Amino acid sequence: MSTTLNLVDHLLSRGRHLQEIGREQDALQVLERLAGFRQLPAKVAEETQVRLAELLLDRGEFESARRHLTAALLHRPFSARYHFLMASALEADDKGDDRRALEHYRLSLEIDGDQPECLGEAGLLALRLGKVAQGLRWLRRAVELAPDDPEVVARLVDALGEIGRTNEARLTLRAAMFRNHRDSRFRKLWTDFHFHELREEQETLRETRWEINFDEEKPVILQFLRPVSPPQLAEASSKRVRRDSASPLPSPHSPRRRRLRKHAQ
Repeated sequence: MSTTLNLVDHLLSRGRHLQEIGREQDALQVLERLAGFRQLPAKVAEETQVRLAELLLDRGEFESARRHLTAALLHRPFSARYHFLMASALEADDKGDDRRALEHYRLSLEIDGDQPECLGEAGLLALRLGKVAQGLRWLRRAVELAPDDPEVVARLVDALGEIGRTNEARLTLRAAMFRNHRDSRFRKLWTDFHFHELREEQETLRETRWEINFDEEKPVILQFLRPVSPPQLAEASSKRVRRDSASPLPSPHSPRRRRLRKHAQ
C-alpha cells in the first residue's frame, strides 16, 4: 500500500511540475494515468481532476474539461474557483449553454464576491443575455476591486460603449488614466478609445453623406397639371349670343352684271 501511495505522490508531484513549466502534453499524460487509479485519496483525486480540467480548457477540449470539473465539484461543491472554471468551460464552448454558465458564475460570486476576473466575465455574459443592470453592477464592482488592472477597466469601458453609454465610458477611462498616468497600458486604452470614437464619427458622417447623395440621385416625379377643357363661350361670357345661321353670299359675277346694265341705260 505504501508503494502505491509513493507512486501516487510521485505522479501528482510530477504532473504539477510539468504543468507549471508549460509541458502540457506530458502533464496531461501523467495526470490521466494518475486519474485511472482506483481509490485515490480524496485530496489527490480532487487536485488531479482540477488540473486535468485546466489543461483541457487550455487545449479547447471543453466537454472533457467539464467532465473533470463535475468530478471535482463532487469533492468540493462550494468551491468558487471550480464554479468559475465550469462557467468558463460552458461559455467558451460553441455547444455550451450560456445560461448555465451564468448560473455557475453566480454561484462562484455567491461563495466569494471579491473575484475581479469572475466579476468581469460574468458581467459581460450578463450583458449579452440582456441582463444589463446586473452585468453593469458586476463590471463596476470588478473595477472597484482592481482599479489598476487595465484588462478589468477595459471590460467595463467596452461594455459601456456597446450599450451606448459613451460619456460614462470616457469618464471611467479618464479616472483610470489619472490613477495610472505613467502606465503605458492605460495610455494605449485611452488612445484606442479615442480612435474608436473618431472612426464611429467618420462612419456616421459617411452614412449621412451617402443618404443625402442617394436622395439627390433618386428619380423625381414631376407633378404635371391636368389639362383643363376650354370653357364654352356661353359659360365664358354673361352676354346673350345669337346663333343665327350665316346669310348666303352673292355669286361672284353679280356686281359686274349690275354695272353693265347701268351703262346700257
